[in-house]
Amino acid sequence: MKVFPITIRIYAEDEQEAEQARHALGGFVDQMGQLGVMVTGSKIASGMERWDKNTFVKSRIIDHFKNK
Repeated sequence: MKVFPITIRIYAEDEQEAEQARHALGGFVDQMGQLGVMVTGSKIASGMERWDKNTFVKSRIIDHFKNK
């Protein structure tokens, strides 16, 4: 398995906020790796699909992003 950098769009007030998000996402991937869990592209894709189909989880995610 290889590591690939990816670029995604994200809404942010400024570049610092976008960098904060990049750092947090990278940290999550690194932290999972230290626990022996690989955050792979296919797992992200299938996880997003599963979360979208789970009404409770989806509503909690929406609530998190709606509320500041």
